[in-house]
Amino acid sequence: MDIQALQTAEMIVMAFDAFVELRPYLTDADRFTQQVLHQQQEGYRLFAILEGEEVVSCVGLRILTTLAWGKIVYIDDLITKSSHRGKGYGHALLDYAIKYAHEHGCAQVHLDSGYTRNTAHRVYLNHGFDIAGHHFSRKLI
Repeated sequence: MDIQALQTAEMIVMAFDAFVELRPYLTDADRFTQQVLHQQQEGYRLFAILEGEEVVSCVGLRILTTLAWGKIVYIDDLITKSSHRGKGYGHALLDYAIKYAHEHGCAQVHLDSGYTRNTAHRVYLNHGFDIAGHHFSRKLI
């Protein structure tokens, strides 16, 4: 399975349709692309699996250093288009994220997942992840 880095605007926009499935509030491909380019300046990296010219699965991640866990890879986004699930793409991208973490001297890999996403939770648990806590947020705007 070939995993490619999406680094340019021309490549990033190809992932828009996949991202909309995970984040349906995204409505504008250009704004999405500009947001990803901005996040790249903060260390975000986007990797994808393509079938032909179509991005069918992608992972967005970054390296963080925290007092709680040390140097880690944090997975912001993990998406496989619903029409392409069951082909092992999510597992391949999780493997890639773990390899990326090892290559960059990270001690752990972390991610958050919505509490109702039971199918995704099974994938994470089967991939050796633990449910380690609750994520809390407070909207300010």
